[in-house]
Amino acid sequence: MSSGLVRPAPPPLPREQQREFEELVRAAQAPLSAPNRGNAAQEEADLGMHPDARAPLQAEFQGEVNPVTGEQGGPKREPVGKWGEGDGDWSFKGRVSDF
Repeated sequence: MSSGLVRPAPPPLPREQQREFEELVRAAQAPLSAPNRGNAAQEEADLGMHPDARAPLQAEFQGEVNPVTGEQGGPKREPVGKWGEGDGDWSFKGRVSDF
């Protein structure tokens, strides 16, 4: 040691155990770069979605024009009327606000 400082440190591991420790640390820090993966795209999608997340809403129609209202480029599901049929609440994906 050229600086002459003696710092506290854990006792050194034997060479083989140190190598194993470093490999385990590298594997834990980079889970997506594991070489033996079956379906890489599916595993990455699973990691991106929280297990308790609700499934996305399915579209009620295909294309850009709503067949009921004739609206172009609007929402793919009718956001009103799931819980209140009258002049009550505006709801979308379970979130409600009054106007």
